[in-house]
This record gives sequence, C-alpha cells and structure tokens, in this order.
Amino acid sequence: MKKEYISLMTGMALLLGNQLAHAQLVIDGATFNNYGSVTNRGTYTAVTANAPAAYTASSGAVFNHYETDANSLRVNNSYNANGTGGSTDNFNGPAGVAGVQGISGSVAPNFSTLALKNGSASAFNITNTAGANVFTIASFENGITTTVRANTANGAIRFQAGATYTGGLTDAQHVDGYVSKIGNSTFIFPVGNNSDLRTLRISAPTNTAHISVAYAADLGEASNTPSASIKRVYTFGSWDWAAITPATNDLDVTVSIPNVAGFESTAANLRLVGWDGSQWLDLSGSANATGVVENSTLTGVVPAGAAITQIAIGSTQELATTPDLRPFIIMGNVTFSNTETVRPFTIRVRNMRAGTIASDLITIRVYKPTPTSTIALTGASATEWTITNSGTYYTLTTDSDIAASPLGNSITANLTIPAAAVPGGYPFRAFIPDLSGGEVVADNGNNNLIIQVFKN
Repeated sequence: MKKEYISLMTGMALLLGNQLAHAQLVIDGATFNNYGSVTNRGTYTAVTANAPAAYTASSGAVFNHYETDANSLRVNNSYNANGTGGSTDNFNGPAGVAGVQGISGSVAPNFSTLALKNGSASAFNITNTAGANVFTIASFENGITTTVRANTANGAIRFQAGATYTGGLTDAQHVDGYVSKIGNSTFIFPVGNNSDLRTLRISAPTNTAHISVAYAADLGEASNTPSASIKRVYTFGSWDWAAITPATNDLDVTVSIPNVAGFESTAANLRLVGWDGSQWLDLSGSANATGVVENSTLTGVVPAGAAITQIAIGSTQELATTPDLRPFIIMGNVTFSNTETVRPFTIRVRNMRAGTIASDLITIRVYKPTPTSTIALTGASATEWTITNSGTYYTLTTDSDIAASPLGNSITANLTIPAAAVPGGYPFRAFIPDLSGGEVVADNGNNNLIIQVFKN
C-alpha cells in the first residue's frame, strides 16, 4: 500500500488548515503543526523516533482519527496536542464505523481533549509503553478502555492537574487497567475488570500528588497475614494503589465493592484494608459499609506517609470453624384420627455454616407429642441412626458427618399416636442439644423446632 510521509528538513514546520490523509500518515523527521483540522482515513498515524519528528496542535485544532488499524495512533516521539488554546483528538472508529482503535508506541501523547467515539461497545486499547496524558477532559463514549496491566502505572491513562472525564462509569464503559490522577483535587478512578466497574474515590490531596489505581478480580498480596484487628481478607477483588508522588495529607478513600455476602454477611464487620508490605492495615477503623451487596460502599483513610501498595476488603470476624445444626420436621398430614394413628415424618438436620462439617457424635431429641406416642425409624435411617426411648423423648444418635448443604441429612420415621389419646393439639418437638456435632453453645438458639399435630 502507498504510504504518505510528512518528511521535511530539520527545523521546518508544516502549517495545516484542512488536511485529509487517505493512506498512512507518517510524521518523520519534521514537526507537524496543526492549527486547523486534520482527518486521517488511512491505516494509521505515526510519529517516528527520527528527530525532530513531532506533532503539535493548538488554537482549537481538531484531529479526526478514522484510522482502520487497531494501532491507530503510533507515537514514538513528541505528540503534543495540548498547545495554547487546546485541541481535540476524536477517535471516530475505523472508517467511521464501530471498531477497535488504540494508541501504541513508546512516547506518551499529550491530549487536551480526548474523545473516544469508536463505538459504544468497542474497545480502545492503550498499549503505549509510556501511557497517555489528558490535560483537560476525556470523553468515554466507547466500550472498555484498556491499558497494559503488566506496565502498571507507567502505561496508565493519566489525568493531569485539573483534568476530568465524562462517561466511563458503567460495567460496559470504564478503564480495564491503570488510571492515574495528578494534582490536588478529589477524583473518582473509573476502573474495573472486564465487565465489572469498581470505582475508587479519593479526597483532595494538599500537594500535587500522583496516584495510580487499577482494580483486579483477585487479591495480589498474601491474605493470611492481617494485622490484629483484621481477621480475614477478601481474595476476589482489590485495588492496586501506586503512590508515585504520595499525598502529604491523609486521604479519604471510598470504594464500590463487589458482592461480598459469601465472604461476610454482616456489613458492620467489613473494613477497608491496606497492604503496607508486611500486613493488612485497618484503614476504616470502624464500621461504615453501606451493605454487603454489589455497589455498596466502604470507606477508609490512607495515612500520609503510609507505604500502601494495595487496597482491599477485610473482615473483623474470624471465619466460623464450628458447625451450626438446625432441625426441620416435615410431615405431610399432621392430623391423627382413631382409625389413622400412624404418620410418616422426616427430620432434616441441616448444617447452616458454610465450610464446616459436623463430625462429632450428633444427638437429636424427638419429644413425644403424647406420653404414649411411639417413634420408629424407617428405611436407611434405621441403620444409620440409633434410637433410644428416653422417657418423654427419643434420643437419636449417629456418627455420620453432616457437611454444610441446603438439604442436610434426612431421618425418616413413623410417629404413632394411639387411638386412646385425648383429642386435641399436641406439640411435636425436635431439639439438638448443646455441643452436638461439634457445635458451640452460643449456636443453639436455632436448635429447637416445634410443630403442632392434632388428634381427632
């Protein structure tokens, strides 16, 4: 394919009004000054490493990028679109239709206004090893914007002092990678992982701080060495925190959390934590989480001078290691007549605590509805459980383990209420005694269940 080169003698400048490129636009060995409008519908735009190759734009200039290659803009020398009066770079999609565009190279381009318009579901990939700088505003009208995570803060999209953005705050539209903020204003980092937005907000630094943040769906640091007040750390999401120029004051940090209900069901136990190189520090100090479901918020403080490199979610509560048994009585028909004195029933014993097994001897008491009632085990329960008539109740025991599950272990049996029993309603009770199956006493508030049976 024919290449269109801008290659002038050293020291000369090309002054542009309205220029249109239909092939590669390669700025090689000269300065390309834009005071008007440039449109490139070719394959790519490149600024070569051959000095003094450069692109400059000012006075409200516009560069409309319609390049068809995914590496639309290749910057290996100065690309300064932040001259006096500003300028705009519009990435309008390959040949004006939705599709992937991006910035590669080794020298960070400087944008005044960066408008990503290459499609509401299309990626914009920043692979430039020095990242990209925004001095006024970035407009995220595309899908996911990516940076190279392995290049951490160096490859970030950097918002310079006073710069801001629009868009970029949905699961379908954010930065999957590193975002940096330079300056002394509050800022919400529009970061996420794949299709999961997880923002992080900082309060205003007193100095011109430089903070870089990325979110990942893992922890990145050891989870088993928390400080004294933090008992556990969530391992399925965290924010990389790189303080290139640390704030000289304490920074309030507020994050949007994923659904952590499986990690911690009580919001008051959640804390924002920070990795200082050896342990997870409690950044919250007290309860402030708004919930445990997705998009709840959690706040903490990064102290001035603290060498924090990762921010995550912690809990002040130890993971439960003992089971929590509960009985459930299932009886399809609870009415006994003089001619129908026997009813089948099931006791379902459930271990309600995830990650535990009730492995010690399990004991259940089944209290008789009437003094002359009898209980007889049926089916496999007759061999899995031992039953003893203990007077007012039957004692059922087993050595079988009960792991946490929605169904639990089922005991099948028959209840007989003799025909001579006085008509009326009777309580039919199942009870799990203290320490049964390895439970602790404090768990036994839910170990008692009573249903009503009736004798006609």
